[in-house]
Amino acid sequence: MFAEYLFAEYPHAAARVFSGIGGEAVPLMLQTVSNRHPHHFSKDATLLLEGDKCNVVYCVLDGWIALSKALEDGQNQIIDFALPGDIVDPVAADGTTSSVTIEALTDASLAAISYGSWEIMISEWPELYHLAHLVEAARQARRDERILRLGKGTAEMRVAYALLEFCIRLAPACGSECHQFHIPLTQQQLGDYVGLSSVHVCRTMRRMVRNGILEMHDHMDIRILDAPSLARLAGVDIEELKREIVPTRM
Repeated sequence: MFAEYLFAEYPHAAARVFSGIGGEAVPLMLQTVSNRHPHHFSKDATLLLEGDKCNVVYCVLDGWIALSKALEDGQNQIIDFALPGDIVDPVAADGTTSSVTIEALTDASLAAISYGSWEIMISEWPELYHLAHLVEAARQARRDERILRLGKGTAEMRVAYALLEFCIRLAPACGSECHQFHIPLTQQQLGDYVGLSSVHVCRTMRRMVRNGILEMHDHMDIRILDAPSLARLAGVDIEELKREIVPTRM
């Protein structure tokens, strides 16, 4: 079988831990194949432009990746961030072009697997198909929550939700305790994610700092001091949100 051949050909491929995914065997299989196709990118590199020809699935091994779209006048909207363990299929409905621009926000490593190879892999590994489904379901759940707040939420709600989403994705133990994490974003990029200007993001985060909800150092080291209050601002239940946006084994 094709998948068995790939796995046997590289039995000692270096393993990376894919965050937020239940089931140890499947990530190891995916890593084994992914490590045959590594592509390394420096910070701010553009991997793919919206409308480019695209015939691969990306598996993020290291770093932060931004998926975005832009208007003709240059206004940009970040659609999502892909973190280690995420599977990114950027192809549009035409089956040949990318629906988004993909950029590296940090130094990053990705595996590019052709659609032909990917289809064979998921047909021969039901666990891999299941994993890809869970990752996609988590991505859709994140997008649904964010779109709701973009359409109906206040600035505080949008920023609070984004910070909780990052906290949960970066630290699965996120709950009511203090949490520290780093997001490699400028305030402009965070604004492009939540639909606000950089000035509005800055004012909103400063207000949260003054109210004792979080601390912010350098750019951007975040410490959540009052997770329940942040959750109320975001309009979410933290445990329920974790179940929706963190892929787990069924």
